[in-house]
Amino acid sequence: MTARPFRPDLVASDLDGTLLTPELEFSPELPRALVALEAAGVPFLICTGRMFRSARRVVAQLGLSRGPIVCYQGAMVADLGTGERLLHRPMDGDVAAAVVRRLRDLGRHVNAYIDDQLYVEQLDEWARQYAEYAEVGIELVDDLAAEVAARPPTKLVVLSEPADVDVLLPRLQEEWRDRLFVARSQASYIEFAAAGVSKSGALQWLCDREGLRRERTVVCGDAENDLDMLRWAGLGVAMAEAAPDVRAAADLVVARADLPALLGRLAAAAPG
Repeated sequence: MTARPFRPDLVASDLDGTLLTPELEFSPELPRALVALEAAGVPFLICTGRMFRSARRVVAQLGLSRGPIVCYQGAMVADLGTGERLLHRPMDGDVAAAVVRRLRDLGRHVNAYIDDQLYVEQLDEWARQYAEYAEVGIELVDDLAAEVAARPPTKLVVLSEPADVDVLLPRLQEEWRDRLFVARSQASYIEFAAAGVSKSGALQWLCDREGLRRERTVVCGDAENDLDMLRWAGLGVAMAEAAPDVRAAADLVVARADLPALLGRLAAAAPG
């Protein structure tokens, strides 16, 4: 599907798999495209499932050091410069504890994110892999369910093999339907957040706050957890490397390597 680029009020993009390759690299053209957007007066922000502290470190490499960032699948909006939380929607502690107990019974690894820190009950290979990927420390606790009940987390993540996630995801989505946000963000990740949390919800909150028009927004994404914002935006852009259902939800499909050129065209598009 194709669509003509226009001068947007706002450009938002997922991070992993969209701006970043699976190897966590980005095109050398990307920072220049972001500078062009800024020079044209077009706000650009990251909309990611990552923790704030992890995302903040990565986006600094792209030249982004101020303005809002959407983290935790939309459960938090923070200021890149000051770290101030502009919006925060944590999970209910009792519900989070029930999820942890359920996944413990199923024998799956769970990450909990409390006050922008990573908490786990077992220091296993999944915990180590995630901490290395996100470049964050690990807090080990004896009883994760008790911890999240006392200190409600921003989100939970189940980590397992992709084939297991294929089977587990629909079961968990049905089990927690209408009570929690449950979506796959990467091949091995199932994300839990408070009901009503979404990337599109955070973007709508920002648009309302700044007086921006939804129909003049452009969003870029590649995964299931990006579907809501691709459908919400004035122009939804999916990566050609994305799954078929993600591409089908978009107005425009581009290869990841071609995304900087598209952002450049958006910066240069005539207002109107």
